[in-house]
Amino acid sequence: MKRLCVWLEVLRKRYNERYGHAEPVVINSGYRSPQLNRKVGGEPTSNHLTGCAADIRVYGKEQLLRYATILLDYADETHQDFDELLMEKNRHNKPWLHFAVRPQGNRRKTDFMVV
Repeated sequence: MKRLCVWLEVLRKRYNERYGHAEPVVINSGYRSPQLNRKVGGEPTSNHLTGCAADIRVYGKEQLLRYATILLDYADETHQDFDELLMEKNRHNKPWLHFAVRPQGNRRKTDFMVV
């Protein structure tokens, strides 16, 4: 969870520096208990179960792309890998960013389901 929080703090700081904002990064979902994970339809092997993932609220596709770019740039600059960077949307067509980083075994999986 600490590793994930470092990445989220970098995201907040860089986004605010680049785009002149002073906004928090809003987390819709972080750690989930197995019961909550089942209730929300999460995968049985979800990174949320270990506190290694966050679903990040975004206000439109532009912010979604900017967040993803910042995280990808940080991974390249620091030579660190993340496990998942997934652009997703809910049943109301509202986008969010799922981001996960594990202590080890990161896959650098990206998926862009938002159109």
